[in-house]
Amino acid sequence: MGFPVQPDPIPRRPPRLNVPAELLRLGYVLLSRIGEGATAEVWDAKHGPTGRVVAIKVSRGDVPEAAIISARMQTAWNVGRGLRHAHIVATLDGGLLPDGRAWLAMERLVGQDLQSELDARGVLEPARAVHIARQVAAGLQVLHRRGVVHRDVKPENVFLCASGHLADHVKLIDLGVLSVAVDDPERAHEDTGQLIMGTPLYLAPEMAEGHRPDGRADLYALGAMVYHLLCGQPPFEHDDPTEVVRQHMREAVPPLETRHGELPEPLYRLVAACLEKRPEDRPPDAQAVIDALALVSDALAAAGDADESLRQAAVPPIPGTGLPSDWRYLHTVLGRYVGMIWRDRPLPAGLRDALEWAEDARLAVETADGALELRRERADGLARVRIAAQGRLDGQRRDLGRALESGEAQLRAAQRQIEEAQVELTLLDDRYRTMLSGLVGREARGFDGYDVERVIALRRPVRGLLAARNDADRRLAEARALEREAVEHLALLHAEALEVESAHHELRLREQDEERRAELMADAAADAAVTAQRAYENACLQLFTEYVEQAAARLRGTQPGV
Repeated sequence: MGFPVQPDPIPRRPPRLNVPAELLRLGYVLLSRIGEGATAEVWDAKHGPTGRVVAIKVSRGDVPEAAIISARMQTAWNVGRGLRHAHIVATLDGGLLPDGRAWLAMERLVGQDLQSELDARGVLEPARAVHIARQVAAGLQVLHRRGVVHRDVKPENVFLCASGHLADHVKLIDLGVLSVAVDDPERAHEDTGQLIMGTPLYLAPEMAEGHRPDGRADLYALGAMVYHLLCGQPPFEHDDPTEVVRQHMREAVPPLETRHGELPEPLYRLVAACLEKRPEDRPPDAQAVIDALALVSDALAAAGDADESLRQAAVPPIPGTGLPSDWRYLHTVLGRYVGMIWRDRPLPAGLRDALEWAEDARLAVETADGALELRRERADGLARVRIAAQGRLDGQRRDLGRALESGEAQLRAAQRQIEEAQVELTLLDDRYRTMLSGLVGREARGFDGYDVERVIALRRPVRGLLAARNDADRRLAEARALEREAVEHLALLHAEALEVESAHHELRLREQDEERRAELMADAAADAAVTAQRAYENACLQLFTEYVEQAAARLRGTQPGV
């Protein structure tokens, strides 16, 4: 049985929340505001129990899209929580505040975004641009394996950390426009429909057309960003953003070689492939881009090589730390030089040992990188299962929340109808008593004691009054039945809500157990990979010094140390 739900006469507004006090209750002390944008404000904060300085992002509640913004931040929390990857900003904590706003605690980064670097320099050296792009692709690979698409890859969302394992250590930031499971309706935020997400300068054509993106949309944006880094301008520019969107959809991208003619051919091919209009014509996944960029990086490192330098056995430059491709190239070119200089005579023992050490160290790096990839895949696979389960639970919680609100509204409406029917019955009974007051207490003595005309005149009003009372009685009975129905329905919903909360708690326990363990093992594998890379750099440095000493002695015709 249904009935129209009447709105409450006075809209209920949640009380204004004291955000610093609420976050303090959660263990965070706000220190200073870092910035405020259209969707959120960001604070420097300290986590009281650990003393760790973090950045806390709180969604805004004073904008029309507040609920959508909050839900998207919940999605970012679902995807990022527990994730510890070298090239994705760590999301440490998060949730919902009592007033419905979302909050995230993230690692505090020190450095600047890539857009600031691009503004200062205009263009980046090719080797540096490729080095940065490889790290961005590595971060995207993890997101894609978790079943999500970043959707807003651009220089502003690429952060260059002031410290890290690599030179120009990249962190991919801002997961606020993620697309989860092909915009699965069970994700935290509502469907975007035809709404275009992303930045026009780097927007994939299928996103411009409102289609649902997959990971290849991020690869298009990465290609457009690399294009911009290399030649100082994005593929398309115009004062009107809608014209830029149209160009991405309809016009061919000017070939990179027409704007920068001194790059390796594989780099031209890769950028062009990433910027193909049709997703199926682009690289199939981020790993393919990483592999291609590795080859380009090797080619750039060897760009200064020439036959003349080989004949002269030039001393190659020593790379900076955290540049794996440059160290691999140093190792390779030193091996070629050694083979050239000592091809017709025995290799000195010290140089032979240094070559073997460097070769073993390089193999150890490859082994450590392979182990890291396996651990990373394991962690990402578990996270993908958890994200899907969390999405379903979030959907159930939202549905239950809406159902509980509707049930409470139905109960209030039924109770209002009961009150209205009871008031009407009271009024009808008062009128009935008033009508009969002139007749009550009279003795029956034939027709002498009555005002016959008056009695006859009461007949129709009394009948109408009794009919109205019967109708009011019926409405009261119906309202009471609806009240019972609403109470029973709410009881079932509350029981279901308890089951969902129990499932949510169980999921969190599993997350803290198996998934967290997988993330920690991936962390350990990442540390081992860095250690192996440092050992390789050390071995290459030893090979370099041994080569310089032995080659110099050979040219002088003396023995080392004499």
